[in-house]
Amino acid sequence: MLDISRSEKNFILALLLIGLSLTAFSYYKKVTPDPSVETVDINAPCVLININRANEFELERLPGIGPVMAGDIVSHRETIGEFTEIAQLKDIKGIGNKKFENIKELVTIGE
Repeated sequence: MLDISRSEKNFILALLLIGLSLTAFSYYKKVTPDPSVETVDINAPCVLININRANEFELERLPGIGPVMAGDIVSHRETIGEFTEIAQLKDIKGIGNKKFENIKELVTIGE
């Protein structure tokens, strides 16, 4: 068996308690919500993006739509004219059936 003095035992015990305390604090920080983080209510009604009026920055809020594709949507709208149905988004290079399915519930052509 180890031959350690009483003060060494107390030191080891103190280190263990500090370690356990730090572990508990770390766990507490992980499970406690950060008040600076914005929360989103997934049950809140969604604001539809009007693809005939939205600028590039607004279009980028759509999933899978980056700056280039948003620019292509605006350019298409300016060249061809306003969209008459949302399915016309598939005329934009890079918007296929899958991407269209992901965004169709988030866009509108009306007011």
